[in-house]
Amino acid sequence: MAMNPFFGDGKRRAIESEIRQALQEATGATPAWGFAQMLERGDALVNTERISGFAEMHDRREWLLSLSAKKGMTWQTEPVPAESADTVAFLLNIGFGNGSSLPQPTGAWQFLVNGRPAIRIRGVNHSQRWRGHECSFAFAANRIESAPPYGRMCLSSIIREESTAAFGPALLVVPTSWLERGKAATISVKPLAGVPSTRWIQIGPCARIMQTTDIWAAAELLSPEKHPSIGDYRVFFGDIHTHSGETIDGVGRGCGMGSRIDNYAYAREPGALDFYALTDHEWQIDPGKTDAYLDLADTYTEDGRFVCLPGFEYTNLLYGHRNVYFRDRGGSVFNTHVDWGEPTLDPSKCNTPHDLWDAMKKTGVPFFTVPHHPSAASHPLNLDFYDPRYDRLYEIYSSWGSSEYYGDFPRGVSDRFQDGYFHDAIRRGQRFGVIASSDGHDGHPGNAQSPLIKHHHIFHFLGSGRAAVLAPELTRSAVYDALHARRCYATTGTPIVLDCRIGGAVMGTEMPALPSGRVPQITLTCTGTNGLDHIRIVKNGKMVHTIPCHGQRSVQEEWEDKDYDPECPTCFYARVVQQDRESAWSSPIWIG
Repeated sequence: MAMNPFFGDGKRRAIESEIRQALQEATGATPAWGFAQMLERGDALVNTERISGFAEMHDRREWLLSLSAKKGMTWQTEPVPAESADTVAFLLNIGFGNGSSLPQPTGAWQFLVNGRPAIRIRGVNHSQRWRGHECSFAFAANRIESAPPYGRMCLSSIIREESTAAFGPALLVVPTSWLERGKAATISVKPLAGVPSTRWIQIGPCARIMQTTDIWAAAELLSPEKHPSIGDYRVFFGDIHTHSGETIDGVGRGCGMGSRIDNYAYAREPGALDFYALTDHEWQIDPGKTDAYLDLADTYTEDGRFVCLPGFEYTNLLYGHRNVYFRDRGGSVFNTHVDWGEPTLDPSKCNTPHDLWDAMKKTGVPFFTVPHHPSAASHPLNLDFYDPRYDRLYEIYSSWGSSEYYGDFPRGVSDRFQDGYFHDAIRRGQRFGVIASSDGHDGHPGNAQSPLIKHHHIFHFLGSGRAAVLAPELTRSAVYDALHARRCYATTGTPIVLDCRIGGAVMGTEMPALPSGRVPQITLTCTGTNGLDHIRIVKNGKMVHTIPCHGQRSVQEEWEDKDYDPECPTCFYARVVQQDRESAWSSPIWIG
């Protein structure tokens, strides 16, 4: 695929006909202009004065539709080419934003083509591809703006109190059978939100989008193999900590929102996750229907597309919360209450983590456990309970914020004790890998911001957290094995690609002490979704080296620890911070 404008005869700048041909060869879809005129703006605001668009050629019109809007907007495309392939890619000028300097609830946008539901997407601050049943949508975030935490930006006459926004070209790919060749199509966007939100989507005309924007950034997302590579592995992103609104008594009584089926469906399409786990609290699950609950992971798994891990949350108020994940079918659910009830603070009625591990061993199914929000004053974790055979990973980030160390950004989401953080576990010699996930309670896996009616304390101005695994393929066994091996890392939500190695050893590895005279040589490779601000190497819980990145998107760096002592066990990991404060943490590598 051509990734620069100079691929015409003699390496000159390509003209529109050549770009069209190259786009069709690259995507397999016939390009078509996706906007000609607005037919019905619905509740959208129209901007005609000072605009926020990213493209040079613009007629100063933009239509901005809030997620809280009651009426969607509908526009007409240019005529579909008479000679078209099996699919058509409509070129669009799109923007997404938060609409406020305060965190806002999330939702989805339903795209319809000629009245037919095509695909559901969500607002993002990074490039993203969505896949529906027959359609796909690729958005390239070619312009990203972000304000300081709880700060605001004025981006246009109608975008005045913005915290984060992204603009760029998009390709909406639909079957040609949905269209009439030689005639215009209609495209509609409808907001899908359960509670009020200022988040928005924006559409603007751009008649010369092929030659005035980097359209290839969107086309590249449609390539058959979209997952980045790290050595022999692919990188897959998931959210494995979410809650539905279902309980034994029915939907709407649970800790979260939406049915279990709703949560799986959101994770697969608007959430755009590669892998997922629903982790309802054990008290939400009917003890007589645990098999049906866990088997939903099988129902929704499609190898190579979307895989799900069976799991649940062990909600222990005395010793801390842990999620449990199974490699295969046949697991079970274990309650913190000895009589199978809601969590209790009565020691005589409360099981311990050892009881949990013993019960899970009896199933005969491989499993691991992940403690989370360990320092939360409402649900603290007792680090005295630790078994490296089962406690393989530590949830370093979620909608609750960072659990790396006391005082780390971003705080203010809930009260915290000053210990129990990841650094405290490291200093105890506990060998956790790290992941992030949302702990979502709003029915929007991979995209959680708790709604106004529940859990006000876990609103956040960054993403809600995603886990990344280094795996050879997208199957449940491959994802599980990567997580269990700690061959994984955490991000605040954006798909940052991070590789941290010592020699040839990948993250999560335990190495023997190095011979006398040798020192660890750390190799870092990182590609951000926005400009990188800095990368820090952390040794035994202390920052030992900083790499300034100066806004570069990709960084490669090598560093050696000249103070290495082979007599002392040592662990290293990397923390990445972008200029928009979205971040990533690698799992540690241990030496000795």
